[in-house]
Amino acid sequence: MTTRNFVAGAAGGALAALALNTAKARAAGAPSGIDPQLWELLLSNQEILIAQQGSLNELIQGISNLTLQLGGSPVIGEDPFANQDLFTTGQLICTVLNQGFQLPPIPIPKNKQLIVKALPSNVGWIWLARQPLQARTITVAYPLLPNEGVGLFINNADRVWVAVEPVFGVLNDGVAFIVEQE
Repeated sequence: MTTRNFVAGAAGGALAALALNTAKARAAGAPSGIDPQLWELLLSNQEILIAQQGSLNELIQGISNLTLQLGGSPVIGEDPFANQDLFTTGQLICTVLNQGFQLPPIPIPKNKQLIVKALPSNVGWIWLARQPLQARTITVAYPLLPNEGVGLFINNADRVWVAVEPVFGVLNDGVAFIVEQE
């Protein structure tokens, strides 16, 4: 028996036990001091939650099967939303107008994102792109107003280039960045 089948079986068994308890509670009637209509509403809500949990388990199983059919491998025991213990922060100041500045090389863990935010003290706009020339081209680069940020799901911070364009920006404007680390 695979771990996935074991977990699905355990979840199904727990749902069946909960459904039986709901049926027993309904047969026993409302406890003293609780309005019978309220009691019926609570039991109906519990049955709805049981049905929704069953549907969710079927959806999870379907996604796992689709992942396998498409050549992926199932993720067992890994929580993509687990909190990290560490994070890295920094700032990058554009000391020359119309020149691309590269963020430092910081690996970004799977399912985490790099947050880049224009400094609140900026006077003008900051431009982001994936190449230095693109960062200097306002028709291509992504603009950030002062104190505005963006999250990027990329694998390394050094993929981001930042520039201050002379028409919309001011020398020594910059960005702050933060990313969770493992």
